[in-house]
Parts: sequence; structure tokens; C-alpha cells
Amino acid sequence: MIKMVPYTNLVCLPTIENLSNWTEMKHSISTWIIIFIFLVGILPVYSNYPSYDKIDSILKKTWDEQFPTPYQKVKKKNINGKGILKYRGKQNTIYIYTFIVFFSHHKIEDKLVVEDKGGREMLVKLYHDPQDKLKPYWIEIGELDEEQDRNKFLGYTN
Repeated sequence: MIKMVPYTNLVCLPTIENLSNWTEMKHSISTWIIIFIFLVGILPVYSNYPSYDKIDSILKKTWDEQFPTPYQKVKKKNINGKGILKYRGKQNTIYIYTFIVFFSHHKIEDKLVVEDKGGREMLVKLYHDPQDKLKPYWIEIGELDEEQDRNKFLGYTN
């Protein structure tokens, strides 16, 4: 047990005789701090945006809500290899996912939309606004010009 000598009314310091016990106690505290940091580090981290691994079903659902004909397949995700783009919205951060999808040509026969020969690859941007509870996802088709809105781009994240 550490013998404490009052230094002031609020603070107590160890005596010189029990300095080795004080050192052992400091070592024990630092060990528990390291264990706590390790345990917190291995817990799953919560984020308000999904990763590219979990975005396929959201892309499909959002596409089906926005467009009358489906795409055939996703050719490539994360087309620039940098990750998910963070973009400054009006009051919050918007996340932009990029895909290249293959979309087959279609024609109308007897008032029905039917697949035709051929198709093309298109750049698709899936936007995610975590603050919007009614419609958090939407799709835009076409190029992404980082230079045009560079003051709104906050960088990339994985």
C-alpha cells in the first residue's frame, strides 16, 4: 500500500520511501490504458456511409426507382481507384460513388420496351446524403468534373 502525505488539501503525493510502489502503480495504469486503446481499436467502427463492398444492392434499388429499364451489369466500381468522394453540400457532406455500368440498347415493339443488339458502357455517379431521410440516394449519369467544383470537394475516403 502506498503511504500518502498531504501536499495540499486537494493533492496527495507519495513519500520517498514508497516511490517504487508509485512507479509500479504508474506502470499498471499505463498497461490498462494500452489495453483499453487496443480494445477500442478492434471494435467495428460506425460510419454514416456504406463502403463499396456493400453498395451494390443500393445502386440496383436506386436505379430501379429512377430509370424504367435496368442496366445489365456493373463493369467497374471506384473507377479512379481513390475511394468514395466527399463533397460539400449546402449544410452537410455528400458521398459520391462512381461506377461503369453496361447498358444494352433497347427498342419499342408493340408498345413494349425490348432489348436490342449492342449496348454501351456509361459512367454512373451514385450520390449519398446521410442527412436526407426521405431520399438519401440518387443517381446521375455522366462525367465527374473535379476541377469545376474543386472548392466543394473535401477529398476521398474508403
